[in-house]
Amino acid sequence: MNRLPPGPRNNLLVSLKYLREPYATLLETGRRYGDTFAWPGFAGKMVVTGHPEGVRTLFTADPDTFLALGAEMLAPILGESNLILLSGERHRAMRKLQLPPFHGARMRAYGQLMLDAAREHAARWTRGRPIPVHRTMQEISLQVILEAVLGLREPAERESFKTTVLEVIAALKPSFMFIKALRRPLLGLSAWARFQRKREEITALFADVLRARRASPEPHEDILSLLLSARYDDGHALTDDELLTQMLNLIVAGHETTASSLAWAFHFIHREPAVKARLVEELRGLPEPLEPEAVSRLPYLEAVCSEALRLNPVAPIIGRTLREGLTLQGYELPPGMDVGISILQVHRRPELYPEPERFRPERFLERGYSPFEYLPFGGGARRCIGAAFALYEMKLVLAAILRTYDLLPASDAPVGVSVRNTTVGPRGEVGLLLA
Repeated sequence: MNRLPPGPRNNLLVSLKYLREPYATLLETGRRYGDTFAWPGFAGKMVVTGHPEGVRTLFTADPDTFLALGAEMLAPILGESNLILLSGERHRAMRKLQLPPFHGARMRAYGQLMLDAAREHAARWTRGRPIPVHRTMQEISLQVILEAVLGLREPAERESFKTTVLEVIAALKPSFMFIKALRRPLLGLSAWARFQRKREEITALFADVLRARRASPEPHEDILSLLLSARYDDGHALTDDELLTQMLNLIVAGHETTASSLAWAFHFIHREPAVKARLVEELRGLPEPLEPEAVSRLPYLEAVCSEALRLNPVAPIIGRTLREGLTLQGYELPPGMDVGISILQVHRRPELYPEPERFRPERFLERGYSPFEYLPFGGGARRCIGAAFALYEMKLVLAAILRTYDLLPASDAPVGVSVRNTTVGPRGEVGLLLA
């Protein structure tokens, strides 16, 4: 039995290529080396699979087989108590506390604010001028997450947070995230020093909100308030450091991923006239005023969202580190090895998705897909806790805008793909026009 699959020899070269052209580099590597291949990892090589059976192996293994990928490397940046960096019992306990606000009735309580935010920002568009779709989706998503997570309903209060959040995101560079040698202050002039300053600023803002919330006798329904009242199984509450770290993660990561997915959805819808016509017809079949639950049940709208998430996943590759040895697609992998899943390759397999590079939502109405065939939010014990929230928001934002506004592509130029911190999104803008 082979120990390691084939793959690119030069980690640095393929990493640089990925930063320039993430989708093309990942797909090219799969075509050249097969379904399972070696790829740059945090500690040398990572073994990546793009085969559903390999995905099944990783998603159904005992969760304690794995450690969080890159926890030691990323903890100084993302926070040691960040959910995505935790493993074992600590990860299970933190996940159990954070999951409820993002599902069921608690999640649906945010439906109206999602509709309102979409309408508010779309109302600012001007006929005859290109609409910066991605930027608009960032603003909508950030407003939703600030209201839902922190309960910031006053525009002036949100604005100070919005500015600092966007500065933190702009300061977070893949270079120092993955190369420790670049984490040097250089008299306060380096990218690392700028990120540290911005992280301190947003932490101070979070701390102010946390103090105010603790002092307030009024009940609140935002996610921060729910986490303040949550308790571990032993009765202990989250520490302030844990709360601040989770808030930063939810806001910075949560809004950017949803915004990129929405931007891609608008892009694809307006490149396929038949898709747009069918979707608008379905949306206009609902009575006024739009009711969030009715919107969320529309089958073609869900298929459109699913297809956008399939075709251009914001996390094209995900990974973990082996705590114990594991056999993956015929390769005997030792403890300490990084393993990953190429979500992009799974989603582009022609035997699962005929004409895989075509935007065709109907495929999700024609058949179902297993969690090992369709996995835009990952899977297993580490599936994104905000998956249902993000999909709900996508549906409501698309519905609020497309039911009211007739949009057209601003140009026929293709939209590129770029690495945006730890995720992947549109390169430049997705330009549309008011018809």
